[in-house]
Amino acid sequence: MATVFISHRAADIASATRLGRAVNAVGHAVHLDRWEIRIGDTVPMFLNEALTSADFFVLGHSTLGIHAPWVAQEFLPALTRELDARGIELLPTILSGTDAPARIGGRPCTDLTTDWDRGVATVLDALA
Repeated sequence: MATVFISHRAADIASATRLGRAVNAVGHAVHLDRWEIRIGDTVPMFLNEALTSADFFVLGHSTLGIHAPWVAQEFLPALTRELDARGIELLPTILSGTDAPARIGGRPCTDLTTDWDRGVATVLDALA
């Protein structure tokens, strides 16, 4: 079974938690901030520790978030390179919003906003 890190906006915690439960229910280990960050922990510390054991990085995207050009031009390519160097597969997902992109970081997105069950099945297939 795989170890999966789920990244999300604070506003999308309900969807991220729901996805985490679905992934965990089929036997995968899930890193989700809400489940693991304790008093005194920092987000960067949690992220670094979780990525040491992750096989997959689910990037929970929201079109309701801030759209800065540097995210697409600088951050996502750098994130993709870092994950590739660590042998971690990027799985972009759309957790909320509208006008979802077809690809993030060069990878196809799974849209969980229009058909939750189908989207979760797609994520689970990628983890298999």
